[in-house]
Amino acid sequence: MAAPHRCAALVALSATLLAYGATSLTAQQGTADLAPLLAKAGVAGTAVASCRGELRVGHPDDVAVAVSEGAAGGRYVAVMDGTAYELSPFSGKPELSCYTVREADRLTAEIAVSDTINGRVTAEWDGTVVCGFIEPAVAVCWQYAPERKGFVRIGGWTT
Repeated sequence: MAAPHRCAALVALSATLLAYGATSLTAQQGTADLAPLLAKAGVAGTAVASCRGELRVGHPDDVAVAVSEGAAGGRYVAVMDGTAYELSPFSGKPELSCYTVREADRLTAEIAVSDTINGRVTAEWDGTVVCGFIEPAVAVCWQYAPERKGFVRIGGWTT
């Protein structure tokens, strides 16, 4: 019964963040327009969820995508300037969100006072934070690390 529990927890977090003006938590960008972008980056599969943000500061067209590989799951990737960066595989239905650093800080504050959610998200750089459920009750967050020229895990939560 992890899915209903996760859903209720996400609704509560969504409501709190929306009260602060966060719009990216529940916004899943349209995926049909991503096919050419994914093809250019060499990513096979079907985009089933995405979110845009400045994964790198000054690049508002960067995108994180959940790519389906069948009913069992798929993988999360970030696409920047035609290059794909693997984030993680996921199982089940993808849930993907992009947060500003300020929104990620609010998310961490909400997690800290929750009785049912454990974890934290610690943004290390100024770029957008990408979070996705890799398992039905486990979310992981990543951020682009300019000095590494790649993404690193910066936290997550369990429900």
